[in-house]
Amino acid sequence: MPYPISVKTNDYRKNPKRSDIYTPVGVAQFLYDILSPIMRRAWNVPVVFDPAVGSGRLTDPWYDNGCCIHGCDMIDAGARCHSFDECRFEEFNPNFDPDIVLCNSPFNGAEGRHLYPEVFLRRIFDLFGPKVPTVLICPMGMRLNQKKSSGRWKWLRDCGAKITSIVSLPTNAFPGVDFHVEILIFNVPGLQSHYFLPEEALC
Repeated sequence: MPYPISVKTNDYRKNPKRSDIYTPVGVAQFLYDILSPIMRRAWNVPVVFDPAVGSGRLTDPWYDNGCCIHGCDMIDAGARCHSFDECRFEEFNPNFDPDIVLCNSPFNGAEGRHLYPEVFLRRIFDLFGPKVPTVLICPMGMRLNQKKSSGRWKWLRDCGAKITSIVSLPTNAFPGVDFHVEILIFNVPGLQSHYFLPEEALC
């Protein structure tokens, strides 16, 4: 029996994840549930930053539980933040140091063959250092199937950040698009090395 998902339906360049497709509520809650106990052991009130905050879906569980939220985006879409900067993240200059960065940027549209998650991740590490705890929702092509000459592969290998956990999602986790997606968690020890997104988080 052939595999039911073809490569074509998962080509994020031809079938992009648009910037107005927000993080599903269940995905945001799952990330909060696994991350917040660890973050609260280190910081009583974690400072959370989302550089593509949009409507605030990804940060809402943290806001509802007393964390300090900073957001940045090109358009104010109504996220609940303690501070918000309306600008391109590439031009953002923070006056704070986050305890954790949560990022679900657009996937495509960056210059050349760069993926926007790579552009955002590089900027996150430039601003806050490669050891900052970071959660990045990205296509699997960000990490996998790279040639040995790939600049992205070499940078991920050598940048100083450590992928401490990976969350696998089904291809239709985001409404309206089908693509291979995963969540990379950098620099957060104490989690499982790999999670499958639970069924209840997909509702």
